[in-house]
Amino acid sequence: MWKQITDLHGDEIYMIISLLIFLTFFIAVSIMLIRMKKSFVDYMKELPFEESENELKNLPESK
Repeated sequence: MWKQITDLHGDEIYMIISLLIFLTFFIAVSIMLIRMKKSFVDYMKELPFEESENELKNLPESK
């Protein structure tokens, strides 16, 4: 497999671009999760167990 990767002449740019897209998405999602308010996470955790639909109006604001 390593030989096939090293024999790519001119096509390695596609692998680099796909890696950069993946890393950008992964870092963006990680930052979003770190900045998310704890109250919002707790609200979403309890959401499946709530019986009232009126709770949706009290959704905590995110940053």
